[in-house]
Amino acid sequence: MELADKQDFIKLIILSLTLALWFYWLWMRKNLYLFALRFPGLFGWPIFGILLRIKSQHNVIQEFGKIFKDCKAYTVCTWIGTYPFIISADPPFIKDVLSAKELLNKAQPLYQPLYDTFKGGLISSPADQWHKNRRMINPSFHRKVLTSFLPVFNKAKDGAILKFRNFTRNEHVFISEELQRITLSITVETTMGNEMQKGDQVSEELVKSYVICMENLPIECFLAYVKLDRLYVWFTKASKEFVQKFIKGLLYGKISQTPSTENIRLDVNISSTNSVSSYSHGNNGFNEKKPNIFIDHAINLYREEKISHQDLIGEANTIVSAAFETTANGLLSALLMLAMHPAVQERLFEEIENMFPDKHFFVDCENITNLPYLDMVVNETLRLMPPIPMIGRQVIQDTTLSNGLVIPKGIEILVSIFDLHRRTDIWGANADKFNPENFLRENLQEKHSHAYIPFSKGVRDCIGWKYALMAIKILLAGFIRNFSFETNVKLENLKFTNNVSLKYTNEPAFTIKDRCK
Repeated sequence: MELADKQDFIKLIILSLTLALWFYWLWMRKNLYLFALRFPGLFGWPIFGILLRIKSQHNVIQEFGKIFKDCKAYTVCTWIGTYPFIISADPPFIKDVLSAKELLNKAQPLYQPLYDTFKGGLISSPADQWHKNRRMINPSFHRKVLTSFLPVFNKAKDGAILKFRNFTRNEHVFISEELQRITLSITVETTMGNEMQKGDQVSEELVKSYVICMENLPIECFLAYVKLDRLYVWFTKASKEFVQKFIKGLLYGKISQTPSTENIRLDVNISSTNSVSSYSHGNNGFNEKKPNIFIDHAINLYREEKISHQDLIGEANTIVSAAFETTANGLLSALLMLAMHPAVQERLFEEIENMFPDKHFFVDCENITNLPYLDMVVNETLRLMPPIPMIGRQVIQDTTLSNGLVIPKGIEILVSIFDLHRRTDIWGANADKFNPENFLRENLQEKHSHAYIPFSKGVRDCIGWKYALMAIKILLAGFIRNFSFETNVKLENLKFTNNVSLKYTNEPAFTIKDRCK
């Protein structure tokens, strides 16, 4: 056989083997393809799926909305990379998914970069690990524990008011970074038991590092779908390491306060004592008992060998990042909605002023309960701007839903909370408008239990949702009692990006004025 013939024969063998492997791969996934054909949807491009249509994290939310519109359905099937996805904004389907004990695992490519960044944690951990840790961490978010945080929240409110007075000197100001600093300080104090010093260089760097991590996580998620995420991790390596060192520094400081530290190896390169000081109590006429913070409970579990050293690090990382990010975003969105809607802001001010005639006040749980319009404003804000615009589940075994639909192993499910909250057939023709009266009791009676899920719902909901709401309401009450907020930005012109949490493509500017009375 001549050399050319041999080369052609080898090429034919390679091509045949490649085709055989490809057909075998398709055959092994035939159940996924057959299942996908049962739904309206888009297959997209080979290998990439709809990634080429999305292009970047700035387009995810808009493109998902277009897919629902193009398919004329609220549960559709599409492909992201080589992964088949069911994307839904349909309450009955969402309820089935979020209630199913077989669907507790998070969508793997979507959440793996988050798991790697924070070394584990409740948000992204596998179901078996999540179930064990959630059960043990739950006591840290009990109502009585949250009540013990009231002095911290109120102290932060008073400090935030002083900082915002500086903003009244300028006509157009950007407040997101200040809100992040405020909420990070609250989070570190209430979860880790340490008070961050004002203007501290480490705390400033920490906010920047968290922001860089969160902004780049969606890119890593997209690349994970085509197995290229490892090429990108170097871009955020320094920020991730700084966050890890800071959290480990706090843990080391806590654990070293007792003699039981012989077997602990935290590899800390920055000292927590340089960036934080120990918890102190304000004199607010409130019960001065020290709060029952998360880290004390978690360290006790670690010493009792109920959670591992890795779990301790991962849970601390996740609790801090999720709590401050959610609270800061919720506050920014609420202030923006009020600035856009002066009549709503004035009505809220009147309710708060009636409750607190003096501009210097302490908010307790009873006060929060007796501010119904504040509750409506916050809920409506979280409807239009949910903290996490989408969540995902992975099907690791064939799962039968209540309607008899069998979802095969290998499918991933995305719940688009953003689109769910803006469905006109649920929230009316003006679903994309801001209207706190959507949350009057009579307007909620006919709505599905899963039509509104700003913090997810079901078995694996957000552990800190009550914490976030309490912090947002107390800080918002302080801001509106002391200031009026204005903006030139229009609601219909807002553009959103998905940085794990919902963010604005262009940060809105505010004009802040002191209230005379």
